[in-house]
Amino acid sequence: MDDDKNDYNPEEEVTTGNWNTPKIELKEVEIKTGEEDESLFWSGRSKLYRWVEGEWKERGLGESKLLLHKKKGIIRFLLRQEKTLKVVANHYIYPNESYCKLVPNAGSEKIYAWTVKDFAEEPKIEQFALKFNTAEAAKLFKQKFDEAGKVNLKLLDDKGQLKAKVEKENDEDKKEQEKEKGKTGNDKVVGEDKDKDKKGTTEKENDKEKEEGEKKDKPDDDKEEEEEEEKKKKKKEKEIENENEVKDKEEDKEKLKKNSKEKQNEKGAQDAVHDKGKATDEKIKIDKEEEEEKSSKEILKDEEKKKKEENIKRES
Repeated sequence: MDDDKNDYNPEEEVTTGNWNTPKIELKEVEIKTGEEDESLFWSGRSKLYRWVEGEWKERGLGESKLLLHKKKGIIRFLLRQEKTLKVVANHYIYPNESYCKLVPNAGSEKIYAWTVKDFAEEPKIEQFALKFNTAEAAKLFKQKFDEAGKVNLKLLDDKGQLKAKVEKENDEDKKEQEKEKGKTGNDKVVGEDKDKDKKGTTEKENDKEKEEGEKKDKPDDDKEEEEEEEKKKKKKEKEIENENEVKDKEEDKEKLKKNSKEKQNEKGAQDAVHDKGKATDEKIKIDKEEEEEKSSKEILKDEEKKKKEENIKRES
């Protein structure tokens, strides 16, 4: 201790300076969840499973929600992992032959399974199963899920997209096309004042732009109709091809029958000729025998006659 006191130098001690801790203002940051424009249609605590590599694997545990969009009126299914708030399921409810048809899993009243195109990470066809603590909670979920499907059927097209959104996009494409057409017209007017080579080049460019605009404006429905027509055409060609094959087989069958019949007739004719020749030979043989017999009788008769004449001569 005495040594420490002896080492102390008051001039080396720092006694001046700003020792106040600076104040840091923290501003509240609003974090958007994407649910601001939606109202709660239904919610329930549950555990989500996903079918992966031939077995059910747990996907997340938390509050499942059916959210109704306030403006669009569309309803979606959403589930966030309760600890991390990570979205583990997110899709519109669109019941059809393949998607969003709830069925009890393994006969359990607490679990419902369905198939859907999910958008939680990237668009992908998924098979989900949702498990509840009670059968009553699961039954209520199915009821609300089916109600949401009926609502969405009126708002979604065959591809599961919002009809209003598709119509808006089509209107925008039409406006863009009209704008392109107007631009094409102006380019033609300007091109009239230029030489013929440049005019021809401009017209080709305009035609190309117009063609691209028409391709861009062409709705997916027309493409589907064309694909459907192409399928029908191929199907019809296949049917015609099958009919022709059947017809060819029948014709071959008829030819075989005809050839067989002709062979039978030919054989019958040959047999008839053979029988006729045989009968002729027999007749000739019989005639010959008759002639020989007749000749023998005449010879005997002549001999008897000669004997009688000789006897008469002797008596006389």
